[in-house]
Amino acid sequence: MRNIFDQYSLHENKLTHSLVSCLYEDKHLLNSFLKNFCPNFFNKKSNLKIEQQTVPGESHLSSDENERKGLPDAVIYSEEKCLILESKISSRLARDQLIRHERTVSRRGFNDIRIIGVVVDLMPNVRLDKLKQITWNEVYNWTYKETKKSEWAKKLIEYFNVAENKMVEDEYLTEGSITEFTGVDFNKNNPFSYLEGKRILKLLIKKLKENRVLEKELNVDLTAKGRGGIKKGESLWDFLIFKSDVKKKFTHQLHLTLGVGETHVNANLTIPHGVKGRFKKNYKKLSWKKFRKIIYTIAKNYKGYFGNSEGFKPLIATVQRRYPSQSAMPIYDGTIKFDIRTAFDDLSNNLKPNQRTQEEWLKAVFEIVKNKKSNIQFQIGAEFFYNKYTMINNKDADTVVCKSFLACKPLIKYLYK
Repeated sequence: MRNIFDQYSLHENKLTHSLVSCLYEDKHLLNSFLKNFCPNFFNKKSNLKIEQQTVPGESHLSSDENERKGLPDAVIYSEEKCLILESKISSRLARDQLIRHERTVSRRGFNDIRIIGVVVDLMPNVRLDKLKQITWNEVYNWTYKETKKSEWAKKLIEYFNVAENKMVEDEYLTEGSITEFTGVDFNKNNPFSYLEGKRILKLLIKKLKENRVLEKELNVDLTAKGRGGIKKGESLWDFLIFKSDVKKKFTHQLHLTLGVGETHVNANLTIPHGVKGRFKKNYKKLSWKKFRKIIYTIAKNYKGYFGNSEGFKPLIATVQRRYPSQSAMPIYDGTIKFDIRTAFDDLSNNLKPNQRTQEEWLKAVFEIVKNKKSNIQFQIGAEFFYNKYTMINNKDADTVVCKSFLACKPLIKYLYK
């Protein structure tokens, strides 16, 4: 079924239509929008009119989108004042176009005019005395806050999420975003979808890079490029690398891996099979005693951060896989994956239901890592589940991911020495 906001063929017009329709339907939302983005302009808000793809007083000009290109995207006006809304996504704000809009509205008898340009990224070179630029991210963030009070705000947030997925898929939005990270909130009522997972992964990586903790504590390079474009059908994961190794391929060095899957998010330290240099030497020099001590410290770190919550599980995973082609899904030849708490008496005894200590898995992984002669990858980290104990269904989910990476600091520190 077509969404109620899909009245136009162009993505840009669809998004503007969704925003303006919600402002029209919910006067509280309209008042809040004006208070946040155009304060102290309208004296009275009770008699405001709002129209789109037209000029004040002429609400039925043309149904042809091409004929409407010279018109403001929307206008909010009273008897004396007019606010012009001009939105852009893939295209850029043009000063000449804004001046034409202002003149057009002025000829309708409005002397007091303001313009709001809604863009993906601010454009400081486009200046007008009456112009204020805001980003779609700001609009999205404002709308998200309004969802507690407005059903129309909820509809708008849902549409923004779907619209961004579609724009990325159609390569209409190639840089930046129109939404912001608000958590990983997959559940029975909102099941995992590939496009939504892809959108969330992109925004979560972006938010992690805005958090300086990983740079300060782990020397992560927050400016380095990650995986890049994820092709349709590929696993949803990305990575962060460390500053001292930016000249190496990520497959030749330690890196932090973030994945979004159908049942959980995983945040791991990854040691790829092709690791080189001092990492490989230190990796090979690990004694069983030292290895056990490091893993125990990491397990204790996880307990310190998250207790025994059933919303997560700290894991070690070793995997051997091969790819029929560069873009193909992998074939798994073998894997070992286990809860690292099960290797230690004081940690396994506190699990529910009660778990016997099983150090064998940790020893088996140590022997494989120590004596491997094939392309075996090692990961240590945690899975964070979409269940009733979830820790990641809110805007602070990035701090949960950060803590997962920080928990692995003892092994990172050892391999970098």
